Amino acid sequence: MHYLYRFAGWICPWVPSRLGYWFFGFLADLTFLTIGSTQRTYFANLRRVLGPDASPALVRSVARRGFQNLFKNYFDLFRDHAMTREKVEAQLVELDGFEYIENALRQGHGLLIGSAHFGSWDMVMNLAAIYLKVPVLIPVERLKNKKLFDYICRLRVSRGIEIVPLDRAPRRLVQTIKSGNVAAVAYDRDLTKTGPVVKFFGTPTQMPGGAVQLSLRYDAPLILGFSIRQP
Repeated sequence: MHYLYRFAGWICPWVPSRLGYWFFGFLADLTFLTIGSTQRTYFANLRRVLGPDASPALVRSVARRGFQNLFKNYFDLFRDHAMTREKVEAQLVELDGFEYIENALRQGHGLLIGSAHFGSWDMVMNLAAIYLKVPVLIPVERLKNKKLFDYICRLRVSRGIEIVPLDRAPRRLVQTIKSGNVAAVAYDRDLTKTGPVVKFFGTPTQMPGGAVQLSLRYDAPLILGFSIRQP
């Protein structure tokens, strides 16, 4: 798997965007047809969000698009390290609300930016590296395959972003905030299993609470932002 990722990281920057997205979408469809029906938790979560009246056809259609979006994010991951600012901006349809981030940074208390595994989350890292004039720290889940984990980190670090494994993240997050810099975190997965349990689409769900605790403790603004992938 490590060498497959390295090969993808070498060839994807040379692949035109439209062709790359089509090919990775095609791979997603093949994967969905092969293992999609075994992803019981994934389908159960979609049914919870779409509601009890959602037809099986609708749930399956949304599930398929979720697979396609995931694979397109892999294409973004494999090519982002070689993209120039001009190429990134060429793919950007609209950047709305960036002034909130600029105003928050002027306060000098650091900034917590949160997003989710939604849309084009790897492109969000590109935008952070390009538009933010301060260091950006992103805590990530450590993979069991160390070589693969190190390679993925190198791809993202090449954009000027500091990646830190989750098990070493708490101290670096505090240092980043105290230094007036930016910490970017995902708000949709509680990997530490220590967050509060709240009702989410009518079902008790454990949500991450670390960003809110840091914001309250260090008086750091907390902002939500999302990237929407165009069809």
